[in-house]
Amino acid sequence: MTSKNTVTVKASAEAAWKLIGEDFVRVDRWMAAIPRAEPIPGPALPGAPARGRYSYLIKKFEPIYQEEVLTSYDPANTTISVDVTLHNLGRLVPMRGYTATVIIKTIDAANCTVTWIGDATPKWFGKLMRGQLTKGLDAGFIRSLEEIQHMLETGEPHPRKIEKIKSEAALAAA
Repeated sequence: MTSKNTVTVKASAEAAWKLIGEDFVRVDRWMAAIPRAEPIPGPALPGAPARGRYSYLIKKFEPIYQEEVLTSYDPANTTISVDVTLHNLGRLVPMRGYTATVIIKTIDAANCTVTWIGDATPKWFGKLMRGQLTKGLDAGFIRSLEEIQHMLETGEPHPRKIEKIKSEAALAAA
């Protein structure tokens, strides 16, 4: 099952592409779920800022991360695709990762749409739960789109990101 969600953003497609495409690695600036990100070493696709990124999911437990390899990077069509592999989440997690494509479309000079399409890559025992996995991805993609929209429209991270920074700081201090 494929998840597909779209948000309309009060910002130009160029601004959206800068955040999502050109600044691909710096997702930790605006995405609440990612406290730290860094580029994957190695050759990048033509025009891409990096081969991909490592996105760490929980700061206190940094071995839990996503390896996000760019499989397509198209500035002319403002589209990127990534193959995401989850690392160190344990054997009982029913998903290996997912694939995602983000497409930015111009509405007019000051507005665009951002569409996030994804598909879960289940482990053998997770195939029976594929629908549930897709619903979980769907919720995550919707949160990400809300955070993209907020960052582009206000220039500030979503309140979820601000709260996450505070909670990570409290965890680190504990």
